[in-house]
Amino acid sequence: MQTTVENLEGMFSKAEADLDVIEKRLKLDLINRTAENGFSHEESSIVMMERLRAIKDKHTVLRSQMTEIAAAQKVSMFSIQDHLNSIIALVQHFQRTTGVEVHSVAVQQLEELSFNTVSESTTK
Repeated sequence: MQTTVENLEGMFSKAEADLDVIEKRLKLDLINRTAENGFSHEESSIVMMERLRAIKDKHTVLRSQMTEIAAAQKVSMFSIQDHLNSIIALVQHFQRTTGVEVHSVAVQQLEELSFNTVSESTTK
C-alpha cells in the first residue's frame, strides 16, 4: 500500500511539473497566435492564464485530499490491528477459562491477519 501512495505522490509531482511546462508552452503559443490573429496579447493570455491557474488550484486540492486519505488509511489500519489483537486476546482468554479449544487454524489465521496488518501499517 505504501508503494501505491508513493506512486500517487510521484504522479502528482510529475503532473505539477507538466503543468509548469504546459504553462510556458501556452504563453509562447499565445504570443505567436495573438500576433497572427491580430488579438490583443493581454486579452487572450489573461483568459488562458486564469484557466491554467484554476487547473493548478484543483490539482493542489486533489493532492492535499490524497494526503488526507493516506493519513486516514493509516489510522484505519492501526485500528483494525488493535481490534484483531483484542479478538486474539479474547479467544485465548476464552480457551484458558473454559477449557474449550478454538481450532488452532482459526487462531493462526487471526494472528496472520494481525501480522499482515502490522506489516502494512509500519511500511507507510
